[in-house]
Amino acid sequence: MKRDSFNKFISKEMNMLSLSRVLRVVLSLILIFSLLVPILGGQVNAAPADYVKVTKTVNPSTITTEEEAEVSLRIQGTPPVDVVKPNDVILIIDKSGSMLPGNNNGEDKMKAAKEAAKGFVDLMDMSKHRVGIVDFSSESMTGTLPLTTDTTVVKNYINGIQANGSTATGYSIDKAIELLADHRTDAQPVIVIMTDGDATVGSDQVPDAYQYAINKAEEAKNAGIVFYTIALLKASDNPATSGPNILLKEMATTSSHHHFVLGSNGLEQIYAAIVQEIGIASAYDIVVTDEVSPDFEIVPGSYDHNIPKPTIQGNKLIWSFLELKNSELVFSYKIRPVNNQKTGNLPVSTSSSTVTYKDYAGANRSKVIYSPYITVKHPAPIITSIEKDYGHPAGGEVVTITGDKFRPGLSVKFGGAPATNVQLISPQEITVVTPARAQGPVTVVVTNDDAQSASAPFVYKTDPIVNEIKPSHGPLIGGDLVTFNGNYFIRGIKVSFNGVPAAVNFDNPTSFYVYAPAGSQAGPVDLLLENPDGTQLLIPSGYTYDEPPKMNPEIIKLSSNSGPQAGGNFVSIDGKNFVKGLKIFFGDTEGTVTSFYSSTRIEVRVPPASNYGTVDVTVENPDGLTGTAAQAYTYLAPLPLPAPTITKISPNQGPMSGGGYAAVDGTGFQTGARVYLGEKEATVNRLYSEYRMEIRIPAADVHGAVDLRVVNPDEKEAVAPQAYTYLAPPPPPAPSITSINPNVGVPAGGNVVTIVGTNIQQGATVTFGGVLATDTVYFDTRKITVKVPSSSGYEGPVDVILTNPDDQSTLVQSGYTYSEPIPTITKINPNNGPLSGGGFVTIDGTNFDRNLIITVNGQVVPLSTYFHSGRIEFKVPASNNAGTVDVVVTNPSGHLAQTTYTYNAPPEAPAPVITKISLTNGPVSGGKYVTIDGTGFNPGMNISIGGVLVSPSRYYSSIRVEFRTPPAPGGTAGNVEIKVINPDGKESNAVLYEYR
Repeated sequence: MKRDSFNKFISKEMNMLSLSRVLRVVLSLILIFSLLVPILGGQVNAAPADYVKVTKTVNPSTITTEEEAEVSLRIQGTPPVDVVKPNDVILIIDKSGSMLPGNNNGEDKMKAAKEAAKGFVDLMDMSKHRVGIVDFSSESMTGTLPLTTDTTVVKNYINGIQANGSTATGYSIDKAIELLADHRTDAQPVIVIMTDGDATVGSDQVPDAYQYAINKAEEAKNAGIVFYTIALLKASDNPATSGPNILLKEMATTSSHHHFVLGSNGLEQIYAAIVQEIGIASAYDIVVTDEVSPDFEIVPGSYDHNIPKPTIQGNKLIWSFLELKNSELVFSYKIRPVNNQKTGNLPVSTSSSTVTYKDYAGANRSKVIYSPYITVKHPAPIITSIEKDYGHPAGGEVVTITGDKFRPGLSVKFGGAPATNVQLISPQEITVVTPARAQGPVTVVVTNDDAQSASAPFVYKTDPIVNEIKPSHGPLIGGDLVTFNGNYFIRGIKVSFNGVPAAVNFDNPTSFYVYAPAGSQAGPVDLLLENPDGTQLLIPSGYTYDEPPKMNPEIIKLSSNSGPQAGGNFVSIDGKNFVKGLKIFFGDTEGTVTSFYSSTRIEVRVPPASNYGTVDVTVENPDGLTGTAAQAYTYLAPLPLPAPTITKISPNQGPMSGGGYAAVDGTGFQTGARVYLGEKEATVNRLYSEYRMEIRIPAADVHGAVDLRVVNPDEKEAVAPQAYTYLAPPPPPAPSITSINPNVGVPAGGNVVTIVGTNIQQGATVTFGGVLATDTVYFDTRKITVKVPSSSGYEGPVDVILTNPDDQSTLVQSGYTYSEPIPTITKINPNNGPLSGGGFVTIDGTNFDRNLIITVNGQVVPLSTYFHSGRIEFKVPASNNAGTVDVVVTNPSGHLAQTTYTYNAPPEAPAPVITKISLTNGPVSGGKYVTIDGTGFNPGMNISIGGVLVSPSRYYSSIRVEFRTPPAPGGTAGNVEIKVINPDGKESNAVLYEYR
């Protein structure tokens, strides 16, 4: 029976019965309710939702009977944000000497720890929680502050903490346990310890300081105290190996209750994060029991890394911890099969694996941890070697295969063909008889009875066999087709004749043919056959080169029987029995064979002769045989050449620097002719013909006309008087200025100006109002830059004069203006904001000086960011009044620009609204707790019930509060109105509540 239904039932009976019958009914209902409460109690008090999720996985999902797998339990908590349990919290703060700046390269850890702790206190809701302090170093220096809700007292105490002494971590925990001995019964006791160093102080019973600290942390957790730890490490520390970090992690309630920070930065954020967790949890008093299936055993030590560590009871792992936050805890361990013969898809754990816990309402809950399955199989076979790893293609050889994991009932195949007489000697050795296979590499596959297999390479090979070579002899020039018949030939076989490779055409393993290469001399030669697998066969004197017939070459005719004494002309010779590599002689001088067309035609270049006249022409083959055509070629005597003449040169004038090209026309120009302009020799760039050549003009020392002279190699020459004129260079042009950028600057000068113009010479100078500019940088004839000189306070335009080293100059009147820049404002963004200020505003404009001053409503505000002369940024100050105010930007020169900014009035808060109340009736005596849901509930609000104002007993948030009903007004039953009244006086809608 639900509680609401039960209340309605009582109300109905009370209205219907007389007073005497009421007493009897009440007694009966008390009896009924006493029977129902045990049945309904778990449902009445339980939380409305389950905030814990548990999953279990195994990796890998398939293992052999000899391998291990890792089991992971993931426990995810998602606490309700509107349920906060009161907490009594003791902050343990390390104040040992290691916190001093002198021990931390100037970093003040003590100051950072105190500021972070005070921030923790400021964030705590002292209407629900209490805070106490243990500040520790040496035992004699350890101080305490009892639990309190007065934040001022706590922060003043923290301010007085001074660093000195050793690190008595275990002792500090003991003092915190003492302070929590009188914690409120409805409050969760909590310890938050922060330390930067190793524990250094043990006890008489436990001298080891680390173990003493761990023991005390366990004592606290066993007493129901939630244990947070913060390791304040050095910035250079490795968290994975840091002693303090490892110690504190083991001391924490769970791994999610441990934090560390490298250096002091971030300590405040860690404390703030813990505040967010205080009083909010997904579950309490959690016990995780994971029972491993009897098919597996837990690997010892594989669970030691878990925080907290589990208790091991046979095949059970049991984790116990006080609370689960908004986090995921991962517990892991390893398992391995018990029976190396059992395989299959097996469950990891039994159905007895459960998680039990209490929800925030105190109700007991539990859930089954569903088991994943893992596939267990035998190890696959392994081949480490095959002895021997090659064999004859005919098969029939015994081979030993060594390795591991060989099982009865296995099979062995060579290149897909089954081996015979397979013998399992041991799990590490097999012997087989090889099957017949084609020559070449194959894969040996050993397959166990469970279809798992291993493979290794094996090669079938044997030396090739030759039964017949046909033909066994041939011409010395090669080219004959030679067939080899036999066996065990492999595609890619190579054949060499006395070391010379032959071209091979492969047919099949028993026959192939080659083209015999040319031999070096007649007679027998060795043949070498080489298969790609390294097998080979040497056949001594396997082939014979026949002696070739000898024939003298013969000259029949020459395409030309005469030519110049200088030679160089080409002649075709027809004849017989010409052999490639032959030589040709004209008289006793060897010519050059330029083309060997065939055994009947060649082309030669005629060599020069020392005398003109008729000579024999002789051909000599490489074998020394010759053929001669007597008196077959005549060298002609050279004709005398005329002297050259010059008709013109074009162009006939140019600069003194020379370098240009000119065409010289005339007659009788010979190869190797020399050309002179005056006394300067010109370079003949190209001789087109005996009538024209091209020359490159040499440089001259003086301007004026000079003679042109051409001298042939036979020293005959021609002269053209005054034929070419060197022109005098023109005077340099005067400079000009086309632009000055920028053309405005401050009187102090110093800014760099770019001057663009024409005919600017290296070494040019510039003056501004008669004052010489400095730091001139010359780029080219069109551009220079200069640094503007000071005007000595003068403001206004000045003339700019540029002067070249040849004293030619150019003037730009009023070309540059000295002026202090005046700032302007084009935009302010945003131009309005809240009274609280704090936002950043960007001002765009011109001529903003880096050292400007900003005022908002007359108040100077700092410049946040100077982007450039056209943009600045500042942070808006707070204002007491809404409305528009002046924003003024003032340069150091006194020039200013002004705009406005508007402070917006805050929006009016809406009235609260009630949407639901948890109870609509209750006794006249009051005392019932009622939850109100709605919107717009402000802290400090009151609840009006029938005109009686009460304060909330619990303020959850702006949408939920709880209050305790007062006695009915006047002590009489009836309906009254419930309203919410915010501190600003705004009232909510009214809902009815009935006093009975």
